[in-house]
Amino acid sequence: MSGLDERANDFGLIVRDILKQFMQLHDAAACGPQANLGHQDLRVVEYLGEAGAQMMRSLAEHLGVADNSMTKLVDNLEHQGLAHRTRSEIDRRVIHVELTEEGKKAYATASYAKFLFHRALLSVLTVDEQEIMLVLFRKIAREGWKQVEMLSTSTSSSANADAPS
Repeated sequence: MSGLDERANDFGLIVRDILKQFMQLHDAAACGPQANLGHQDLRVVEYLGEAGAQMMRSLAEHLGVADNSMTKLVDNLEHQGLAHRTRSEIDRRVIHVELTEEGKKAYATASYAKFLFHRALLSVLTVDEQEIMLVLFRKIAREGWKQVEMLSTSTSSSANADAPS
C-alpha cells in the first residue's frame, strides 16, 4: 500500500468520524428546546431558513425525496406550527412553503447550536491553523464536487448504455 493509499484510508476514517459527529449534532439540534424535529424535518427548516419560501417540488428535489414524502414532512411542520403552505395565485397547482415565526425561531436556535459546535472545533487551532484548514477544506470540497460530477456522469452514461434500444 502506497503512502497516498494509507493517507486516503486514514482520511476516510477521519471523515466518517466527523460525519458521525455532525449527524449527532444535527439530531441534538433537531430535538432542542425549540421543537422535537426529525432529521428530515430539520433539513426542511434549515433549507427554508436559508433560502426563504420554496415550492414543494423544490423542497422535494433539494431533499431528494418523493413528492408524497415531502407532503408528509410539511404536514408535520404545519402541525407543529413551524411552517405553512400557500397556493400560488397565478397557478393553483403550485404550493409554496415558508417558515412561520415559530419556525424561524427553530431555525435560528438550531443554526446557533451548530455555529457554537463549529466554533468549538476551530478554537483548538491557532488562527494560522484555522486559515490553513479552511483553505484545505475548500480545496477538498471543490475536488469532491468534481468527483461527484464525474461519478454521476459516468453512472448515467453506463445506465443509458445498459438501457434497451
